[in-house]
Amino acid sequence: MVKTTSEFVPRRFLNCPHRQTILAALFGGKVALPNSNQLTVDLPDGDQLYIYDDSAPAAAKSAAPPVLLVHGLGGSHQSSYMIRIANRLRRRSRNIFRMDMRGCGNGISIARKTAHAGASDDLAQTALWIQEFTGKPAIQIVAFSLSGNILLKLLAELGEYPELQITNAIAICPPIDLAYSSQKITDKYLGFYDHQFIRSLKKDLIQRRKYYPDCPWAELSPFPKTLFDFDNRFTAPLNGFADAADYYQQSSSKDRLSEITVPTTVLVANDDPVVPAEIFDDAQLSESTTLIRTEFGGHLGFLARQGKRWMDDQVIQWLS
Repeated sequence: MVKTTSEFVPRRFLNCPHRQTILAALFGGKVALPNSNQLTVDLPDGDQLYIYDDSAPAAAKSAAPPVLLVHGLGGSHQSSYMIRIANRLRRRSRNIFRMDMRGCGNGISIARKTAHAGASDDLAQTALWIQEFTGKPAIQIVAFSLSGNILLKLLAELGEYPELQITNAIAICPPIDLAYSSQKITDKYLGFYDHQFIRSLKKDLIQRRKYYPDCPWAELSPFPKTLFDFDNRFTAPLNGFADAADYYQQSSSKDRLSEITVPTTVLVANDDPVVPAEIFDDAQLSESTTLIRTEFGGHLGFLARQGKRWMDDQVIQWLS
């Protein structure tokens, strides 16, 4: 199913993808969450990751499934969109969990490996952990950018996890074709966004060397200048892939979207400067998947008139 919507009307002077993307990131409008509890999830290979329980006190009495929020590349549980949406769900007395993907955020010291675009098992293990922790039989998952691809990949693999019950899923701006997305982010806009991601990854790698100086890929000199080069020299070998091409091929969800049976909503903007919306032009979607494409919105922007966060409003509505 494909649905093109014109419901999103950008704020005045913000019908530019770069303004949407950059201003949304710079002025996240996040508010600190009260009583957030850091919890540890053990992964099968011995690594661990952190999740943050922001559940409202009354959530235990609610029949609604818990919600897991997952950040994008370079993000963490502290990403502004994660905190904004968690706050709104908390006010609705929901169980909410924000995930630091493996090796991200505060979890850099408890994982030798890193998050990557195909890490669907990490997401599955985390969701199963939350089901057991809350005692609730099912879960809802919202994933942003890179983790959106991970979520869609997991949804196509659900047969491997018979105990995992996902009532519905939401993927925002997911790069379902990693090779194409990697090429475009380098080629477009003089590599501006490529450079921003590399700066963030370089900081993470410097931190990682403090905890794992024996990692054979921790010393990258000269440091990669593009995401493709970083994935080829670090992400792929660290996580068992032959090279970036192999990593992208095995991790992209595009060729498996038709296998998804869970009710799923995918939101993309046609002017997204980070994830090219044309990767969805020939995607074969399942009957349970709704693709919503807006003309404007940038990457995780969707700044609307009257100061509204249209993306946030839609996520809350889809989770209701």
